Amino acid sequence: MRSHLQVGETEVSLLEVPAGGAPLRKICRTSSPSVEVLFPLENSVVVRNDSRDERVVRPDESIYLVGHRRYAVFSTQGGLALAVAVPLAAVDEYAGESGHVDLIRGSAVLGPVKKFLVGVMESHDELDRLPAYFIEKLVWEMMASLMLESKGAASLARPSLGMLDRAMAHIAAYRTDQTLTPTSLAHALNISMRQLQRVFAGMGSTPSREIRRQRADLAVSMLTNEAFRVLSITQVAHHSGFADAADLRRAFDAFGYSTPSEVRGVILR
Repeated sequence: MRSHLQVGETEVSLLEVPAGGAPLRKICRTSSPSVEVLFPLENSVVVRNDSRDERVVRPDESIYLVGHRRYAVFSTQGGLALAVAVPLAAVDEYAGESGHVDLIRGSAVLGPVKKFLVGVMESHDELDRLPAYFIEKLVWEMMASLMLESKGAASLARPSLGMLDRAMAHIAAYRTDQTLTPTSLAHALNISMRQLQRVFAGMGSTPSREIRRQRADLAVSMLTNEAFRVLSITQVAHHSGFADAADLRRAFDAFGYSTPSEVRGVILR
């Protein structure tokens, strides 16, 4: 497994945490604010941030730190961990304010995300055939999904979020639900359909188009992830919120993607 991978503004590092409680110090990027997401691979670790707050992180959990300059990782048993650094600007809608630390536990997407990251770090020639921007975008989406899930649906109603931000976050959280429609979105945001349409008109789109765009992006992520190779295209369509494979193909065509089979072939060949 490689020890470091740089893809655009995103870094993935393999951390070898020494046994006996000796600290492993990780310096975060200094050029721009970032979010560091840590995934223990073997044993539990203790993460100490800039403020000297400590959190125990088990192998079935993860933790993210927003805008920290450095942190330390300890473990009595030692072990390996993956650290993913993404620009704060890429996930600021979900990460929270600078200095924030949050533990991610009980996540349904944590397992597949870790498996994908390990696969990326273990791959060599296969990785070189994929566009760097595509891998980076996929990592950003995965990190944002973990952060959003850690906050829960209640956080979507925070007054500090603008109406467009709230709408986009709600779609991201519920895009896999086929009952999500512009009508149900307006109801969840407690606004009228006309108000919702005006919100999206300001960005040159519509609620329906944004729902389908986010579902299409999720389908692309699944089709290009080895962890979901066992799923048929119809199953990917259902898990992405589409009615069937034909509905998925129409969405891909509308947003300029290749066919689902061709998209999957990018990583499988």
